[in-house]
Amino acid sequence: MTKKRDMFSRRHLVPELTAYFGALTAADEGYASHVTAAMEKDGVRGSAVSTMEGKLLEAFARLSGARKAVEIGSLYGYSAHWIARGLPEGARLYSLEKAPACVNAAKDALEVSGLTRKVTVMEGPAAESLKTLSKLAPFDFCFIDADAENYPVYLRWAAANLRPGGLVLADGAFLKGKVCGAGGDSADNAAERAMREFFHVLFDGDRFVSASIIPTGEGLAMGIKG
Repeated sequence: MTKKRDMFSRRHLVPELTAYFGALTAADEGYASHVTAAMEKDGVRGSAVSTMEGKLLEAFARLSGARKAVEIGSLYGYSAHWIARGLPEGARLYSLEKAPACVNAAKDALEVSGLTRKVTVMEGPAAESLKTLSKLAPFDFCFIDADAENYPVYLRWAAANLRPGGLVLADGAFLKGKVCGAGGDSADNAAERAMREFFHVLFDGDRFVSASIIPTGEGLAMGIKG
């Protein structure tokens, strides 16, 4: 009997395959190198998207035809660089970040790259910034890469403020393998509960007409607004 195909299987991800695709995307490894250098210096490079994941964000931004986009979680502005690369001239990305040090780093990086014409970094708690942005709805594209405990809040905002056919993406959907409830301390449990609630909202056909998971290293959830 033929074995059932499993999109989450990693059986083909041998080092040679990783090296092969790494070579194919080598030219893009240097994109926004000043941002990756700053993140590596401060020990936060692993908290941002990879180059290949960045290319996915760029591709989805292009496919969505987005002219108004929101990013929840700027860090140092690396993912914002990729999203902005997929946006046409005249488009605007609002990138939300709570930590002042990250806000400053993101603004500096975007200034160096000449992307302030496309990207506005908003400082403060995301929930408050989203209330302000609701006045500019509807949006075309939303990327979530922030605190897992608030993913359901962010997703419900996207469901209410994206245009029909608008796209939402959320990184870190696997919650480092804990989304199914592996136990742990109370903080882990809160994040697990929140992420499962997030998925219930995402796969609710009344809000999103299409929902899926792209099995990147951290898990990239995707939904299309109904």
